[in-house]
Amino acid sequence: MVAHKRTCWKKDVPARVRSFWAVLLLLLYPAHGLAGEGKPIRITVAADRTKANGKPWDGIPGIGVGRGLTDISVLKNDVPPDLAVCVVRLETPPECSMRYVKLKQYSICPNNYDCTFERVSIPDGPFGLIILDLDLRRHDLVGFLLMTTGKPLTLNQQAALESEIRRRADQLAPPPSQEDKQRRLRRMPVAQIDRCAEAKGCRLVQSELRVSSAE
Repeated sequence: MVAHKRTCWKKDVPARVRSFWAVLLLLLYPAHGLAGEGKPIRITVAADRTKANGKPWDGIPGIGVGRGLTDISVLKNDVPPDLAVCVVRLETPPECSMRYVKLKQYSICPNNYDCTFERVSIPDGPFGLIILDLDLRRHDLVGFLLMTTGKPLTLNQQAALESEIRRRADQLAPPPSQEDKQRRLRRMPVAQIDRCAEAKGCRLVQSELRVSSAE
C-alpha cells in the first residue's frame, strides 16, 4: 500500500510540470496567435458612374436584377452599386466587409457610389483586396488588386497570391461571360499600401481606392 502511494507521487510530479507548461502556453497563445496581423485600416471605395462597358451597375430596376430602385435616375444610367470589400489571404477564406441578414449579403452602403469601410483587418504581409457590387442573383466584380506593405515579395509568393485572388474573385463574383473571364486574366494591379493613402488613392479600372489608418 505504501509502495503504491509512493509510485503515484512519483508519477504526479511530471504531471504537475506538464500542467504548469500547459497553463503557460495558454497565457502566451493569444500574443502568438495575433502575430502577423497588421493594424486595421480604413478603406474608401469610389466606384465609377457606370461599369467599364458603359452599363449601369445594377441593371434595370424592377426586373429582379438589382436592388429594386424606382428612381427616374435609371433613365440616365445613374444606378449606384452596393459595394463590399474582401481581404484575401493564402489558405484562408476571404474576410468580407458587408452585412448579413438571414444568410443574405448586403452592402453597408446600399445604392451608393462611395463607401467607407472602417477597421478592416489585414495581415502584416501582402494580401489581396476584392471589391464587389452585391446583387441578389450574382455579384459583380468591381475590381481586385494585390497590396503590399513594403516588405519584399518573391515571384513565387506573388504568383501564389495572384492566383488565390483570381480564384476567390471567381467564387464571389462568377464571370458573366467568356470575355469577362479573359479580362480577369490580364496583369493584376500591384500597389504598396502607402501609395493608396487618403490624399493620392489608387486608380483601378472601374473605381478608385483610398486607404488610411483606422486608429
